Amino acid sequence: MKMVAMIALAVALGLAWMGAAIPQETKPSAGESVKDKMKSAGEKMKEKATELKDKTKEKLGAGKPASADDVRSAQQALRAKGYNPGPSDGVMGPRTEAAVRQFQQKEGLTETGRLDTDTKVRLGMTGASASPGTSPSAARPKP
Repeated sequence: MKMVAMIALAVALGLAWMGAAIPQETKPSAGESVKDKMKSAGEKMKEKATELKDKTKEKLGAGKPASADDVRSAQQALRAKGYNPGPSDGVMGPRTEAAVRQFQQKEGLTETGRLDTDTKVRLGMTGASASPGTSPSAARPKP
C-alpha cells in the first residue's frame, strides 16, 4: 500500500513540476489554441526581423546608391592606391565593386563592395565628391 501511495505522490509531483516549467506565454488562454499562439508569436518575430533589417539598411546606407561623382572619385583614389577599378567613368560596375571589396579587405573594413562612409574616409573622399586635389569638373572626362 505504501508503494502505491508513493508512486501516486511521485506522479502528482511530476505533473505539478511540468505545469510550473511551462512558461505562461506558451499556455493558451481561454478560447485561444496553441496554434493561434504560435501564429501570433511568428508574426511578432517577422515584425522584429523587418525592424532589424530596416535599421541595418539605415546604418549601412543601403538603398542610397553612390553618386556618379563619388564613384568617379573612388575610382581615381583606388587607381592611385594600386587597384584596378576600370575606367573612371562614374559607373559602379563589377570591376569597381571588386576593387572596392579588395580595398575594404586590405583595410580591415566590412567587405560590402559599396562606397560606405568608412570606405570613403579611408580613400580620402570625406567632405567632397571628388578625390583630394581635384575639382569635380576636373574629375570628369572632357567630351
